[in-house]
Amino acid sequence: MNTAKHSTLPWAEKYRPNLPDEMFVRNEVTKTVLRLVDAGRLPHLLFYGPPGTGKTTTIKAIAHQCYKGQSQHMVLELNASDERGIDVVRHEIQSFASSQRFHSTGCKLVILDECDNMTKDAQFALRRIIEKNTRQTRFCLVANYASKIIVALQSRCMKFRFAPFATAHVKERVAHMASSEKLSIDDAGISAIVDISNGDMRRACNLLQSCALSTNDTIKEQSVYSIAGRLQPTDVNMLLHCLLTSDLTNSIRCMGDMLEQHGVSFGTILSSLLKKLFESHMEPTQRSKLVAELADAELAASHATREKLQIRALASSFVSARG
Repeated sequence: MNTAKHSTLPWAEKYRPNLPDEMFVRNEVTKTVLRLVDAGRLPHLLFYGPPGTGKTTTIKAIAHQCYKGQSQHMVLELNASDERGIDVVRHEIQSFASSQRFHSTGCKLVILDECDNMTKDAQFALRRIIEKNTRQTRFCLVANYASKIIVALQSRCMKFRFAPFATAHVKERVAHMASSEKLSIDDAGISAIVDISNGDMRRACNLLQSCALSTNDTIKEQSVYSIAGRLQPTDVNMLLHCLLTSDLTNSIRCMGDMLEQHGVSFGTILSSLLKKLFESHMEPTQRSKLVAELADAELAASHATREKLQIRALASSFVSARG
């Protein structure tokens, strides 16, 4: 019997490691930063990579180990997507970075999460603050896209890229959480969560919790895809076969039925078809043409054009790609 309904804490937080030794994947970034801390040579840091890859968890775990009971006074954590203006940089960050703490040893630490959402003016102001307070304060910038951080900030930091978690690591973690929560889930259900999360551990945790809250029975592959709002692999195979073999009218009808019966978005169908195209056997020229058409359809969909028109255009692309 599932016990998730008795838990109020999101599992992404409940199972977040608090110390480096608790991290189930001890990556080279953690080892390198800890060696720099032990040697007293910690530089400013820039952690970047896709969401859910352990960037914030890593720096928080390192901060907890290094500062222990002094974290409240020695560490300032801000989410730059909410507090991203120049006033926050000039006042809150400047005040913390420049102040001296009595009876405290070592450098203070400023963690700026999602700092790629900071305005350019705020980033330029932050550059000057980093320069002026390097003696007593270190900064760790956490971002999804390093390209959105100005070059002047990047050059002042040691950069580490976080890659999506390997399939085996996500599968192991999901199985561990399911066991800890006394969930009943089959191997196909775990594989479905791993497939949908695509290396994003936070997404895997949230999806597993959503599945646990939705049923007291065994969590199966079908329920995972349904809760995630994704097409099952069999449905994607059926849709792709229809688009590659049927005439235009039936191709349009098939795609429309998928949207209505499964309640998925047009964007979900595009991403599912894209993945399946690279798993299918077809001529490289045909595949490249269809991938380009999918990219155009996604761009058009992002501009809020009519979905029915995009369905017909995409079906036409598959029909014309055959010849």
